[in-house]
Amino acid sequence: MLSAGDRLKIALEARGVKKQMAFAVQIGVDDSVVSRWKRGSRLTLQHAIKICEVLDISLDWLVLGRGTMDSHRLSKSLDALSRLTDSADGLPEPIVAALLTVTEAIRAEFDPDRKSSRP
Repeated sequence: MLSAGDRLKIALEARGVKKQMAFAVQIGVDDSVVSRWKRGSRLTLQHAIKICEVLDISLDWLVLGRGTMDSHRLSKSLDALSRLTDSADGLPEPIVAALLTVTEAIRAEFDPDRKSSRP
């Protein structure tokens, strides 16, 4: 399993961060701190949250290695889809049922730790 430092390196590369010093300034730390994190030094929760905000990555993925780097985006999309199906007044029942089935299948595929909110 990858370490948080390995995941940070992957995220920086995936987001096209070429200037570590500029990234460090965004996070509010010295450039050497980012280097230490990449080598495996522990992140504080406060710094991990800031990194995730700046890079737009999942906190679960960065800190715990759960899900994917972009799983927070999927979660937001699924929540929006759930709200749509909850307020699906006027839609035929088979369409609402199909939307719920697809939503739950996507949740199970991309977030197996998350329990279904539907019976």
